[in-house]
Amino acid sequence: MASAKDLRKRISSVKNTQQITKAMKMVSAAKLRRAQSNILALRPYAHEVNSVIAGLAKASGAELSHPLLNPKSDDEIQTALVVIVTSDRGLCGGFNGNVMKAAQRFLRTHGHKYKKLDFAFIGKKGYEFFRSRKTGKYYQDFAVGLNFAKANGLAQELINLYLSGEYDEIKFIYNEFKSAISQKVNVETLLPIRSMGDGAASAELALTIYEPGPQQILEQLLPQHFAVQVFRMVLESLAGEHGARMAAMENATKNAGEMIRKITLLYNKTRQAGITKELLEIISGTEAAKG
Repeated sequence: MASAKDLRKRISSVKNTQQITKAMKMVSAAKLRRAQSNILALRPYAHEVNSVIAGLAKASGAELSHPLLNPKSDDEIQTALVVIVTSDRGLCGGFNGNVMKAAQRFLRTHGHKYKKLDFAFIGKKGYEFFRSRKTGKYYQDFAVGLNFAKANGLAQELINLYLSGEYDEIKFIYNEFKSAISQKVNVETLLPIRSMGDGAASAELALTIYEPGPQQILEQLLPQHFAVQVFRMVLESLAGEHGARMAAMENATKNAGEMIRKITLLYNKTRQAGITKELLEIISGTEAAKG
């Protein structure tokens, strides 16, 4: 059984840990507010860009052409690049583990369909996990100081890989932000474009008159569309990471409080037993002296 001195040290150690987890929770909560604001502001814009391109395609019909709009059948897709988005740091519960499980599941169920399947990584945790299993490009510190220019650079790189024919398909696996305590792992196809916009929105936009013309607008809008989608997916992951870390640190703080309570109870019992033992020794000594 641990001594009272050892129990005091354990209580002090757990209290220090509790202070750290509480501070980390507060930091994550502040970062979450900013990240949540960013992603909620971007989502409507990303949706509208999607709808405008759908309207352009519907308005122009067969006359509209662009290499990035050329559909591909499943038989034509032989090579693929999967971009795995995780965090650079841990202590965020199952946030990274869920993405890595989804990537492994995708590899098991769909890997045999491709002649070549490569991975690329945004986030240190995903890169370290798959480094011994699957080699791929690592975009180090991509989420640090994330802005639209960074996302645009990555989008252009991926577009070039697609247009060059190196990859027939480009997918992202990432956590979509739902709430401060909830994220959903998405496997989303960036290229080729499968479908864009809903039918009602596309029908309305089809009646729009475009100047200087649908083809010219499309040339400018399509690259921006992909940059916006890349930016959105990484922002979703960032917001989800801060939410997951905040929840994990809150649980850790509560668990530390419960541990302190239990160790304090054990300390009081140990201390009480020690006092009782000393009293018994004094009484025994007194009785022996009388005898």
